[in-house]
Amino acid sequence: MTPLAVITLAFVGGALLPGDIREAVSKSLSLGSIAGYAHVFFCALIALLLGGIGRSPLSVFVMVMTLGGLIELMQLWIPYRSTSWWDVVDNALGASLGLLVLWLGKRCLSRGNDG
Repeated sequence: MTPLAVITLAFVGGALLPGDIREAVSKSLSLGSIAGYAHVFFCALIALLLGGIGRSPLSVFVMVMTLGGLIELMQLWIPYRSTSWWDVVDNALGASLGLLVLWLGKRCLSRGNDG
């Protein structure tokens, strides 16, 4: 399984856990309240990996936001979960951060080849 698939499945799996199970996992791993950070982290990784395989920045952003939007909609039917506009903002921030890191990395690599 590719890193992109593993990261995406981890993001979706965590996002679709029922609220009581999510809280139990968070407590047992001493994670505290990291939901917003998790959205930024996973969306940044997904954007970085999608961009790394040659997808355009616009298509990467749209794909990440679509995935996040679908997750928010699915959470309407999951016990003890709810949708949040802050999650959407965190997804956008993560996607943008991943694309920025990719752009900076490509820029640094191209400068290294130029001397």
